[in-house]
Amino acid sequence: MVRRYRKYLQLRTVLVNFSLIIIVIICLLPFVWTVSSSLKGRDELFQTLPSLLPKQPTLGNYYWIFTRRDMSMIPLNMLNSFKVTLGSVVIQTALATMAGYAFARLEFKGRDLMFYSLIMLLFIPRAGGLMAIYELMDFLGLRNSHLGLMLLFPSAISTAVFIMRQTFLSVPRELEESAILDGANTWQVFLNVGVPLAKGGMVVVALFEFLYVWGEYLITRTLIDFPELQTLSVAVSKISGWAALFTSSAFSTYGAEAAAHVVAMAPVILVFILMQKWFIRGLTEGILKM
Repeated sequence: MVRRYRKYLQLRTVLVNFSLIIIVIICLLPFVWTVSSSLKGRDELFQTLPSLLPKQPTLGNYYWIFTRRDMSMIPLNMLNSFKVTLGSVVIQTALATMAGYAFARLEFKGRDLMFYSLIMLLFIPRAGGLMAIYELMDFLGLRNSHLGLMLLFPSAISTAVFIMRQTFLSVPRELEESAILDGANTWQVFLNVGVPLAKGGMVVVALFEFLYVWGEYLITRTLIDFPELQTLSVAVSKISGWAALFTSSAFSTYGAEAAAHVVAMAPVILVFILMQKWFIRGLTEGILKM
């Protein structure tokens, strides 16, 4: 009986691992294909039976998107993306941390009603109010402005507040009570006790906001008219239009598009690799606990 059970556990482990490997391959295949295509020339891209890996790797597609005169704003668009993304991350992380602490620790009238009303906003798609957002930003004079984007994106704060509330709920109250007994006020307890113990949750909020803002297209495309103010995600979407001027016989527009997408993905991948330790720590320290 014991042997049968052990064999069952071994078989189940093998099947689970095999299924996970298949899922990983399916998820990575589009990424590998994009990177591979960005390193191929025209002949390799359009051969009858394309190969997964480039036979003659070349950086010509990357050179093209950074050096052609009609695409010279790609570096500027990338700088705009960093500016808007970092500004949004800082603002949302700060606001969500303060709000999460208030909902988790402070007692005030209507606290639960406010929190659950905020959570209900998760079910309202932002695209549904796109025209209202456009008119509001135009009325406030924040359209065609990076400041406007940095103030608008953090307003989608429901998920971030929920994460930070759960993080603070996982922090032992005894630590804060000890600080209060030593004479600390609410702000001192929040800054000196709450924030240091909630770094994991703050990293998760920051990473989620970074992923969202960096790849956001619809709102940015709607609110920003001038090419020099647009972000990288909008610029990448225009490469197909710019490609009408493509005259090289060695490379193709498809390869250039793949190279642009790799350039757009690279910062996100790098940030996740650098912060994955804190991300996993934040998920295991109470964010997923109800």
